[in-house]
Amino acid sequence: MKILKSETAMGLWNLSGGSFHKTLEIREGKNLIKAAYKAGIRTFDTAFSYKEASSILSSAMREIGKDDISIISKVMPVPTLRKKAEAELRRLNADCFDVFLIHWPTKEENLIESLEALSELKAEGRTKSIGVSNFPFPLLKWAVKRFPIEYHERPLSLIWSKDWEEEKALGLKTIAYSPLGMGILSGKYKMRDEITDPRVSLPFMKSSITDEILKEIYGKPEKALSWVYSENPWCVVQGFSSPSQLETLSKITELDEEEKEHLSSLSDRLSEEIEADNIFAHSWR
Repeated sequence: MKILKSETAMGLWNLSGGSFHKTLEIREGKNLIKAAYKAGIRTFDTAFSYKEASSILSSAMREIGKDDISIISKVMPVPTLRKKAEAELRRLNADCFDVFLIHWPTKEENLIESLEALSELKAEGRTKSIGVSNFPFPLLKWAVKRFPIEYHERPLSLIWSKDWEEEKALGLKTIAYSPLGMGILSGKYKMRDEITDPRVSLPFMKSSITDEILKEIYGKPEKALSWVYSENPWCVVQGFSSPSQLETLSKITELDEEEKEHLSSLSDRLSEEIEADNIFAHSWR
């Protein structure tokens, strides 16, 4: 039995040149978007900082001859937020966003001004819904009380579920990205020491519990994905580097209760060891 209660979105980070993974060429990116569309994906996640990714999406959709997609986009909290939002809409050849988010938190003054601007963009019809992304839980609670936030985009995987249980109680629609933990849960690795690229700096790479999780899903990335889908976020954002990776979606299965509890226990133990408040240990203050 498949679990696709949560919608699947295609993330466009690896079309931007700024991800941990190989950057796709423009034609590769277009073909991948077309393959995702053919596979039934209708939601795409992008950002102003992803540069040409949004233009590639727009171009691919023109070539497909369809416009029935939903767009999630993000911008950093800066005084030029409104200008960047308009520039992003031009890249997308769109009149409004379906969901528009603050990409990362930053110092209080810029953050408050940007959240106010975000609310204004919704009131003006430039976005249907608004939210935030990558907010640590205390800041997320603060923002929800003061602004009409509906969505939070955050990483969610067996190796990053920090504050997840507490966050669910806020009643937001969760856009869960990196369900395979930046590809670390892709089923390729048995141990952390097999990973030698910049991902070694990610917070969860310091814990031996990550090795336990890797052993559980070695050769079975669908097991890691199934856990994320079983948590029922509003949407799961997946990055793909080839059309063949889309086939993993058909392998998502219902986890039995014992297996789910075991995986959740491993994830909870790992979260307790991690001091960083975001997956990149990014210093946003």
